[in-house]
Amino acid sequence: MNLINRARNFKGSCGQAIHEDDAHLCEAAGLYFRRALISFLRMSDPLNFVLIFVGMSLIVVAADQAKKRFNVQPKKTRMIIHAGVAVVIFFAPLLFHSQLYPAILAGLFIVINLVSVKAGMFTGMNVDRRNLGTVYYPASFLTLVLLLWNRNPFIISIAMLILGLADPAAAIVGSSLTRTHKVHAFGGKKTLEGALAMAVVATLAALGGTVFFRASEAGILPVPPVDLVSICLAIGIMVAAIELLSPRATDNLSVPLSAGFLLFIAMHDLHLFRLFMIGEGLAAVIAFVSYKLRLLTRDGTVATFVMGGFIFGFGGWQWAIPVLLFFLIGSGASRLFASAKSGYNLLYEKSHTRDAGQVFANGGVGLIILILSVLMPDHHWYLAYLGSLTAATADTLATEFGVFSRSNPFSISLWKRVEKGMSGAVSYLGTSTGLISAALLASLTLPFSGGYSLFPVRFIAAGALSGAIGSLADSIIGGSFQSQYKCPRCGKITERKEHCGGNQTDLVSGYRWINNDVVNFAGSLVGAVAFPLLFR
Repeated sequence: MNLINRARNFKGSCGQAIHEDDAHLCEAAGLYFRRALISFLRMSDPLNFVLIFVGMSLIVVAADQAKKRFNVQPKKTRMIIHAGVAVVIFFAPLLFHSQLYPAILAGLFIVINLVSVKAGMFTGMNVDRRNLGTVYYPASFLTLVLLLWNRNPFIISIAMLILGLADPAAAIVGSSLTRTHKVHAFGGKKTLEGALAMAVVATLAALGGTVFFRASEAGILPVPPVDLVSICLAIGIMVAAIELLSPRATDNLSVPLSAGFLLFIAMHDLHLFRLFMIGEGLAAVIAFVSYKLRLLTRDGTVATFVMGGFIFGFGGWQWAIPVLLFFLIGSGASRLFASAKSGYNLLYEKSHTRDAGQVFANGGVGLIILILSVLMPDHHWYLAYLGSLTAATADTLATEFGVFSRSNPFSISLWKRVEKGMSGAVSYLGTSTGLISAALLASLTLPFSGGYSLFPVRFIAAGALSGAIGSLADSIIGGSFQSQYKCPRCGKITERKEHCGGNQTDLVSGYRWINNDVVNFAGSLVGAVAFPLLFR
């Protein structure tokens, strides 16, 4: 009889929780109904697959018709598609039991969207035939499904929701304001105001998605509310900065993948993520101070924040000290005798104030190695990381001081002496300075290198040689493949596409897409490979 009364007063007991056993009964009943709902939704994966495919297709067709019939701007219809598809994908873990069906769904839309882009179809979704954003969108979903579905499918939902809601918010705010702070990075033009809007919406999307799945059996780590808010805020800020630097719709890849990575860390290692939040704050301070000292451009500041946030946060002091030393040594060398080197500035593509391209060219390899070390821990990653930085240090110092050589440098690719400032040329002064600077970086890093400090001679020698090898590889690649232009007015060979007051230069050697940043990245990669091999 008592059980019947409880059943009749079930609703009241849930709302008031008069007795402790009633509260337990309410919780058990709620859990039962959630399980029943999920089981019902997963009863037919093939049926749900068809329904979602048709639903997504209808969203695309409706947006295309809105553009054609009501003259809605493509940017707005793309936002509708972004948000609509993200909301549908959000419920994928509740709709599919098997990994197979969401993977097939993503693969189908990759093919369909690629064909539609190249054929000029669905202009409400596809802006032009060179913009592959609609292909990157399902590609990022497929990547997350393959990596996370069997462990944490809810992370996929939240990551895609962040992209689907926050990216349109950034576009709306960035395009509606008349006075904005522009950020030019990798050929793209975005605004800090749009990034702020994206950070806010991304934070709310992450928070809302996490709360939603916390109410189900999604396996989300139960953390205190304060920690949950700070986690979502840290993720929102970081993905907004990453979106700010992502060119030509590649944010459809970079935003969900980075959000998924950060969510995975937060849900599996809360302590590590707390360290990441500290590192993110430290990176923000260093980037801001460097910008005020005119060491970085605006996009270079954002790039330093992104790279520093990951390296400081996930690597700790052991990884932070080397990159800070490189930055200080490189910046100091660039400023030293700046007036004496000013005559060569017009020959180089970039100035001494580093932009995003320069930041990632010198530190991008190290950032990739750090992420790999988090996902696949191994002590050799640290040696590779140091090798990338010794190569970047050696190349930077060789370039800065090589111009003071008494004789003209020697081009390895041309096998003759060339004018100072030409890419790919080496000198005794520049090479020896690079070797010494790489050894200096390894020496200063040694006290923070843990067990490697037991082998100081081998460690410093490997650092010096890896730096020299990376710098030499930089010179060979630069002299053989880097784009070189000739000014029609003064006849000088330069890395710049414009010279002598804005005159267009003519390509005389190399490939247009291989600039100094690409060459520096390649040199850092060679150094990363060399250090672990030389230390053995």
